[in-house]
Amino acid sequence: MRILFILIALAFSSSCKESKENTTEILCHQEMKTRFEKELKCTEKDIMEVNLYSGLYNGENVYFTMTMCPACNTTPPQYGYSCDGTKISISNFNTKVSEIKEIYNSCTKRFSE
Repeated sequence: MRILFILIALAFSSSCKESKENTTEILCHQEMKTRFEKELKCTEKDIMEVNLYSGLYNGENVYFTMTMCPACNTTPPQYGYSCDGTKISISNFNTKVSEIKEIYNSCTKRFSE
């Protein structure tokens, strides 16, 4: 009986740890992960993954997904969202988006700090 109790406690504590890693204190980051949920995916870490990023575009913080695939010919994001949910079309991504930061990694299922 004691062993059963220990196993249940271990299972519960590991499930809490896993769900906590998949959340963040920053509400906007959590909302953007939810907004882009269908696009975020990991085929194989460092080979093919789509992660959530933020960057500055025309002075505004914008959230978008980018495909990380060294062997693929990918196009830069065409749109993103501000924290208030406004969709923003992005033109000239490579020259106009700065301060790009990973927000959520789809392979590790963790938010960046």
